[in-house]
Amino acid sequence: MTAAAVLERATAPLDRVRRALMRVMLPMPFVGTALGKRDSRVALWAGAHALVAFTLASTVPMLLFILGPVLLGVAHVAADIRYLVIRRQLPGWWKNVVWLGCGTLLLVRIADEAGVHALMTEQLLVCGWMALALLAGAWSGGGRGRAAAALPVLGALAWVTVVDPRMVRLVFVHVHNLVAVVLWLALFRSRLRSVLVPLTLMAAATAFFFTAQPFHWAQATGGLQAFGLHLLVAADWVAPGLSPKNAVGLTMAYVFLQSVHYSAWLLLIPQEDLRSEGTTTFRMSARSLLADFGTKGVVAIALTAIAVIAFAFVNVHKTRSMYLSLAMFHGYLELTLLCYFWARGKRPAGERRQLARA
Repeated sequence: MTAAAVLERATAPLDRVRRALMRVMLPMPFVGTALGKRDSRVALWAGAHALVAFTLASTVPMLLFILGPVLLGVAHVAADIRYLVIRRQLPGWWKNVVWLGCGTLLLVRIADEAGVHALMTEQLLVCGWMALALLAGAWSGGGRGRAAAALPVLGALAWVTVVDPRMVRLVFVHVHNLVAVVLWLALFRSRLRSVLVPLTLMAAATAFFFTAQPFHWAQATGGLQAFGLHLLVAADWVAPGLSPKNAVGLTMAYVFLQSVHYSAWLLLIPQEDLRSEGTTTFRMSARSLLADFGTKGVVAIALTAIAVIAFAFVNVHKTRSMYLSLAMFHGYLELTLLCYFWARGKRPAGERRQLARA
């Protein structure tokens, strides 16, 4: 049996459920209209997810903190690679540089886990990768102004990295959650106005975590601790050196924005990258995934995701920590491709939206 046939059988029950839900929802005046058009559908999904993520981050933050990377991490890294590299019209030589950068930084992280620590070297490699991205983008787009403006900023970042690499890493951990939103808006969203409401919800929710109320809600539900890890301990990792109130607020905001980050790659960007206005079936999505990654790639992604979840049953904290360490390269990839696309400027017409392969 071919991989396509296996995927079709696996997705058939999901498509039956989807058809049943569509029969119920499409006749509804507001919902039917919203689901039928990309702009309104994406805004609806983004707003709904922001509300759900805010509710969970305010009541069971440590469950999201621990299980989010374990359950969704591998899938969202695959989405990173799919929508930033595989589906974009990148020059062949630059795509090879991208693969080389990913592989090199993954090896650096493996060495770090083995006890060979080289944080400054790792971050300077990233700065060099980003500088190449600016030059490659300028070369591909025909303009040098943006790259020339950004290179001094990148030079300053490299200097700060030499002075305090740990601080740079900590800032990156937080900024990384926002990069997916920036890429969504800059690279995939053609009309910003239609998503102003969900963006406002995200910003307001993030700010609200710096009040004491979400902490009290989580305390009331018992959500400040999960799998033996307390939020205050996590705050020492995520927000060291801050006052207790700000450390707790930043940690809870981090949990919320981590969920937003995952939703951008797994929910919003896939919708934006479709050429058609309507939604796709699970069968169409599975075939598209197979066309992008090939049989071996899909199997590798599935086995890696299963392995992460399986190891989490043995030791969830070590599994989460190992995943976040080895997957660090994908955050650098996001920053690097953001530099490339920004320096390149206007997208080629054929890249603006990809056709869902059915």
